[in-house]
Amino acid sequence: MTFNPIAAQNVVESSRILDSNNANAIDLGSQTSVINNNFLESILKNNKFLNKKQKENINKLKRKKNFTTSEFFLSLGYVSYSSIDINGAYNSHKFDLNKNIFEKYNFKEKFNLVINNGTGEHIFDQYNFFLNFHNLTKINGLMLSILPFIDWINHGFYNFNPIFFADLAASNKYEIVKISFANRNGAELTIDKNDYEVLFEQIKPNTSATKFKRSLEYIKEKLGINILLVVILRKKLDCDFKTPLQGKYLQDINNEKTDYSDQTAGSANAAHQVSDNVKRE
Repeated sequence: MTFNPIAAQNVVESSRILDSNNANAIDLGSQTSVINNNFLESILKNNKFLNKKQKENINKLKRKKNFTTSEFFLSLGYVSYSSIDINGAYNSHKFDLNKNIFEKYNFKEKFNLVINNGTGEHIFDQYNFFLNFHNLTKINGLMLSILPFIDWINHGFYNFNPIFFADLAASNKYEIVKISFANRNGAELTIDKNDYEVLFEQIKPNTSATKFKRSLEYIKEKLGINILLVVILRKKLDCDFKTPLQGKYLQDINNEKTDYSDQTAGSANAAHQVSDNVKRE
């Protein structure tokens, strides 16, 4: 995996939210840094909240021929940075993310920031992957995902839709801090929180020009091909991980006691998300 400009900018943003001087971080997947001096300069220019020490550290990185992803995190004030990858690259924990790592490897550490930058799509067992994501995150910690959305053909096992994170958050009571669309070079279009429900609309081939469909055309025009979905979630509760049900199906079982009884609506109220019971009427 590559630690590219869009990942770097979102880690900087996460450092502001968390106060990185007291935070630790872990990447799901070992990351090769491809950040250059021009982008470091743009970070200094575009992030006025950076303190004096952070600016000094980033300027030190600019004087190095190469620097690691770990060095970038430490320059922002993160007290520690590590990663997990089955290949063990960059001294990462050599764990298989298809497994529950807390059980298989007896790993117990938790983190303020857990990053899923281009890793989740390559993991077949999505349940264990997002279970690990949840269990690795401290209360009030952030889960940053940067994953393929449009035009990533045969890149990994999966591409991800916005409703995936809507219902993941609804099931586990996460706060959705941010949703945006981006390309790997750092161009990013952030969506206003008031418009999140628009992102969860179902678009079928015969769907008319709805707000989200029109928005997607604009996103493609601005970002080009190979568009990424960027999501930051905040873990609010100390509870076991819960598998979500797709929001529109909650109506079908609202009179039954199930594992989904505490799940909130998530994507259910968005346009064209119609439950099967309603379709049968």
